Amino acid sequence: MSERRTDFELLRDFARHGDQVAFASLVRRHLDLVYGTAMRKVEDQGAAEEIAQSVFAALARKAWQFASDDSLPAWLHRTAFLEARGWLRGELRRRRREQSAAELGTTMKTPDEQTALRALVPLLDEALLSLREQDRAALLLRYYESQSLREVGASLGVAEGTAQKRVASAVEKLARFFQRRGFKTVTGAVAAASLQQTTASAPAAVAAAVTQAATQLTPPTLLGFAALLSRFASLTKTQTTALCVLLAAAPVAWQWNEVRAAGKEAIAMQSGLETSRAREERLSSETDRLRAESARLSGALTEATQAQMRDEAALRKFETLGARIRSLLTDSNYRWPEDLPYVRIPKSVLKELGLQAMFRSSGTVSEPATEILGMTPEERLVTERTLGNYWNGVKSLMAASAYETNMPVAQAGRLAKTVIIPPLGQELKTLAENTRAQLTDRLGAERENMLFGGWDEGAIQIFWPGNL
Repeated sequence: MSERRTDFELLRDFARHGDQVAFASLVRRHLDLVYGTAMRKVEDQGAAEEIAQSVFAALARKAWQFASDDSLPAWLHRTAFLEARGWLRGELRRRRREQSAAELGTTMKTPDEQTALRALVPLLDEALLSLREQDRAALLLRYYESQSLREVGASLGVAEGTAQKRVASAVEKLARFFQRRGFKTVTGAVAAASLQQTTASAPAAVAAAVTQAATQLTPPTLLGFAALLSRFASLTKTQTTALCVLLAAAPVAWQWNEVRAAGKEAIAMQSGLETSRAREERLSSETDRLRAESARLSGALTEATQAQMRDEAALRKFETLGARIRSLLTDSNYRWPEDLPYVRIPKSVLKELGLQAMFRSSGTVSEPATEILGMTPEERLVTERTLGNYWNGVKSLMAASAYETNMPVAQAGRLAKTVIIPPLGQELKTLAENTRAQLTDRLGAERENMLFGGWDEGAIQIFWPGNL
């Protein structure tokens, strides 16, 4: 059983049964802690003894308030500190502490280690009180009750290694407290030394006096019960009757209060239930929305995956076809298979296919011509624009050179005019040369020659200028 649990059992026996031996055991166990705390504050043995008696008297009055998980050493230390500070009335001691800190300086330049440690003593208990209860209890048990780390762990209900880490952590927190108060060079080792050098054991006479005074204490629950019995015995019949009526009505009042409290609790629970329902509806709506969004994203992901698979299949098919065509072109025993969508013909045959007929007067290139020449969309666009400009130029030259004649009409009775367009000459040749140069620059000389190499003097035209 842990030390803290033992303290709780002794307090319980004292509070319930008035066990003076149990309370005296508590006094002997923690007297040095209480006495040492008082001595650090008041520096007077008589005053420290009075403070210790006051602290244990307060413990006797409040014994019934302690729970099993409360730390008795931490409570005793805090109470002793507060009692000592009240006894000193604060003012004189604070002035001495401020003067000492000012003389020491914020960097602790004093070479005398004992002087430096004495400067920390006035702040030591405040530093301990700034810690959490478990950290403070670990330091009090380790340094002021001289327990081993195993005993500290047993008192706190933890393993020995955990107790060691808690003590080390608490010492570092103590050092940081001093640093915040101006003692910048205080380390964990200095803080631990201040704890070790401020331990104090109560003299035998003081221990005997405090223990004897503690045996005279009676738990408040027992005192109250005895006084109640004596008071009840001295009542008159009328007072006794009124008291009995009051005691009989007490359960009814208690039950009424319970019903009222239960009604309030039911109203609060109903309100909480409605709030929970509204929240559940919002969460359900949000869940449906997220599910719909998830389904949409899943569909989009599936569609994208299928599209990627189709693209990959088309790419593989194209690569396979390209590899097959390359192997056919490099085969010495060439014979083009019937299952391919392409044919191979010599370039010399292209002129016999009548590619010129594949161009319209607007300059538009037909699909067969685009396929045979292997034009890209950009090349086709430039070629059509160049040919369109050529035909527009030819029409402009023709319109500028045309003239009307009085040549008789071949068919009698028909109203007609005869217009002659003379040969366009060098202007047409210049226009044709410029057009061929532009096409050569875009398509290359070989493809340009396939298209227009058979035209006389490079004139790209559907009809011969000079004809009627």
